[in-house]
Amino acid sequence: MFRSPDFFSVPLSATERRVLWIIAIYRGGYTLALLGSILLASAQRMGFQHSTIFVICVMLYFGFAMAQIFFSLSEEQYLPLRWALFCAISGDSIFLAAMMIAGDATLLTLPIFIFPQLAAHGWLLGRQLAWAHALIPTAMFITTTTFLYLKGSCETSQLLVTGLICVSYFFVIRIAIDIGYYTRASERLVQQRGIDIINLEQINRTVIRDMKDGVMILDVNGVVRGYNPQAVSLLDVAHVAASGQPLEKWNKSLSDTWRLWLTDNKTVMPPLSVVSSTSILIPRFVRIGSTTNGGTLVYLEDLGRSRVEAQNLKLAALGRLTASIAHEVRNPLSAIQQAAQLLEEDEGVTMEQVRLLGMIRSNGKRIDRIVTEILQLNRRDRRNAETIHLPDMLRSLVEEIIASEQMSPNVLSLSIDRSLENAHCSFDRGQLDQIIWNLSRNAWQFCRKSEGSIRILLLPGTDLEHARLDIVDDGPGIPDKVRERLFEPFFTTRSSGTGLGLYIARELAYANFADLELLPSSPDEGAHFRLRLRLTNARGAFRKT
Repeated sequence: MFRSPDFFSVPLSATERRVLWIIAIYRGGYTLALLGSILLASAQRMGFQHSTIFVICVMLYFGFAMAQIFFSLSEEQYLPLRWALFCAISGDSIFLAAMMIAGDATLLTLPIFIFPQLAAHGWLLGRQLAWAHALIPTAMFITTTTFLYLKGSCETSQLLVTGLICVSYFFVIRIAIDIGYYTRASERLVQQRGIDIINLEQINRTVIRDMKDGVMILDVNGVVRGYNPQAVSLLDVAHVAASGQPLEKWNKSLSDTWRLWLTDNKTVMPPLSVVSSTSILIPRFVRIGSTTNGGTLVYLEDLGRSRVEAQNLKLAALGRLTASIAHEVRNPLSAIQQAAQLLEEDEGVTMEQVRLLGMIRSNGKRIDRIVTEILQLNRRDRRNAETIHLPDMLRSLVEEIIASEQMSPNVLSLSIDRSLENAHCSFDRGQLDQIIWNLSRNAWQFCRKSEGSIRILLLPGTDLEHARLDIVDDGPGIPDKVRERLFEPFFTTRSSGTGLGLYIARELAYANFADLELLPSSPDEGAHFRLRLRLTNARGAFRKT
């Protein structure tokens, strides 16, 4: 029956291999010294009684030492560690004992060469096996010295010295066992700490990657050494974003702000405007390390997002309250409209009364429209997402808008980038229709109603995962004093408006993981709205512009 191959091929740890290599080199060193002493001066001149036997023992021992060096350097060991060490200590004891006999009393101090081997065995093996390894040279050397004593080749004092050396073996073993125990415990602790550090680093990378704020790492020279995707998105620098690039290439204003902070880190940094994305960022800088030679950690907080989140918190309670009131208003409103209609049908109603009843019905319809829009405030949590082919959907919707608003066909134009002809997104179709319809209706009310007055453009986003849907008109534009309040509920500049259209459009966009914003207008533009959509089939097929 053959043994398992695992018995003959046993992998060793790096530490075990290093210790075996050190002991093998030590053994090879002193055997080489003994061999060299024979070459420089013959064994007979050294006073050895059995010179031939001594020479043979030294040469064999040197060969044994070279074999041990080869054993320590091989990738796989052909014996388990305990058996390899047992063979090594047995060979050391046998060869040294033979050399003691060949040299008579001259070489009775050779047992001191065993101390390093025993220390290594105690460190590697642990308690029980290490004690057994100490017994092998002890028995061998005491037996050899007793034989020489009985033969008359050594004195009683030499027998005592050998005994003390052998007793010292056990002290060395004991110390080596304790050192090995604490060393292995330290190695396990270091290994566990290394695993913890790796896990912590992975957690940190995941947290930083998923943070809503942008994070960048700069070295002392202002070179970007690390960043998360949000930093690229907020600065709108997908075309230049790369580690090893100076911060100036990312954003000149941010670089100037960082250098200003280096001169006075107590100054509150002003907000940073990103023209290409209309973002307003608040940069914060934190020094890495305790010296001025360290790098800098840069946080980029989107002020617009913070404002939206604060506004959503304030409006959450308002939405629940208005929805409750809306349901209660509709019942008496229906009664009022019905009563007005009955009075209008009465033959005894005068013209003045008909005019007043018309006012009642007109304002009743307006109230009903406001109630309907208020009820839509709670729709953002009730979306029925589906995969939409954007080009087909936009072409169909544009035709409906033109027909419904009785526009001239050339007033509203649709432009789709060729790279997005197969673009799909996940969105509630009804809610996407409502967003585009509301924006197009607003554009129709304020535009010049000439050819190309309203433009709908589907363009690639700043990365391959997004697309931009722009709705632009050539109207008078939106005054600066109105821009900040444009998406607030119940804010309107028209006497007949409810002030809920744009607010609901943005809420529906958020509910579908999109973003609706008002962009700065060029001189030949009026209002410029942008809807950022997340594509569902972005696998590198679309170009970035």
